[in-house]
Amino acid sequence: MQTVLTVAFACLAVFFGLRYWTILRGLRELNTLINQDKVARPSDLRTASESRALADLSRTVLNHTAETTLSRDLEATQRRFLEALLNEIEDALFIVDADSEVRFSNRAAKHLFPSDHNHLGRPLIEVCLDHRVVDTVRLAKEVGSKTQDRFNRRANSGHPRGERIYLVEAEPLSSLELGQGAWVLIRDITLQLETERVRQDFVANASHELRTPLSIMSGYLEMMDAREGEPPVDADTLKRCIPTMRKHADRLSRVVDDMLAISKLEGSDDLLNRETFDLVESIRDTVENLQLLIENHHARINLDLPLNAIMVGDRFYWDQVFFNLIENALKQNLEPGLKITVRLVSDHGRYRIEIIDDGVGIPSADLPHVFKRFYRVQKDHSQIIKGTGLGLSIVKRAIEAHHGSIRVQSRPGRETSFIIEVPQPPATKLHESNHEGPVT
Repeated sequence: MQTVLTVAFACLAVFFGLRYWTILRGLRELNTLINQDKVARPSDLRTASESRALADLSRTVLNHTAETTLSRDLEATQRRFLEALLNEIEDALFIVDADSEVRFSNRAAKHLFPSDHNHLGRPLIEVCLDHRVVDTVRLAKEVGSKTQDRFNRRANSGHPRGERIYLVEAEPLSSLELGQGAWVLIRDITLQLETERVRQDFVANASHELRTPLSIMSGYLEMMDAREGEPPVDADTLKRCIPTMRKHADRLSRVVDDMLAISKLEGSDDLLNRETFDLVESIRDTVENLQLLIENHHARINLDLPLNAIMVGDRFYWDQVFFNLIENALKQNLEPGLKITVRLVSDHGRYRIEIIDDGVGIPSADLPHVFKRFYRVQKDHSQIIKGTGLGLSIVKRAIEAHHGSIRVQSRPGRETSFIIEVPQPPATKLHESNHEGPVT
């Protein structure tokens, strides 16, 4: 009897030992499959299939592992997608945690605040080096809503402007139910502020330019309006008032036309009526239209032009460019005997047009401002020189609309040069030079 019990216990020990070893080996296989990068399948578990309980457990574990892996991959994909979108934003963006340590920064932030070290995990003040950014984040957390501030920062090397103005906005993530921390957006508003200042100056200057002739015309009309019981205006007074009113009405009309021209040019380059025309023909027609003014000023026009120069653009605005530049030279030089040279050459795929006069010139202090709206160099005889102060602004914008550039050089009392450079249409060549003598 004792022998039978011993044999039975021995068999049970062997059976449970085999079961333990099978379960242990199955768990090891399951652990190995879970730690693999690829998604495991229950069929990959050879040992687990020998036990129904172990097989059920393995199937449940692998299913949950697959779901977790899928969720993790989906979250990683969504994160990469969101990071790609945020990197396309031109404004610098930071996401910081409750301790104001950087958890994310987009490409613009890394460009604005370059560093040899990664932004992630570093305090925001260490990355931005400006207390106003950190103070804005701290205030946003305290009030629990979006706040903003401005700060100046020197531009990176190579930037055309030395100092930029930035707007910093911050909002706690808790207000968006996204946890602790905050998002910080830093936007460059330098151009926006400059544009607003230019707009305000333009409105103020335009109002002044329109008010002056309107006030004069209104005064004459009031004087001409015969009240009841008052004698009518005599013929001599009418003869004196009407030409003056007509002159100021013409001035009003020209100011409005010039303002409309600038508005159209700044609206869209697509509004240009692009066609093929000859720049040389445009210059010749302009000189012909100004012939009476040239004769009145006893001036000489020297044309140094090729036979033709094919251009693709809006002929109307190029006529205005040449008209304004040549007329401006004549009106700014009241002394007779002015010599104006108009030269056109081809230079490395670009047309270079020079309009040179030997008049009084432009003082160096005025050179940076001559293309500004309503700016007049000769303020001392502005009543003598007719003009709106918009001519050179139209010239500059029209040339820029054709992807060109204009600059001015002047030596007072000796020479003033306006130099235009504009891309030459493909497969065009200047034909033999056709130098002309003075046009008087």
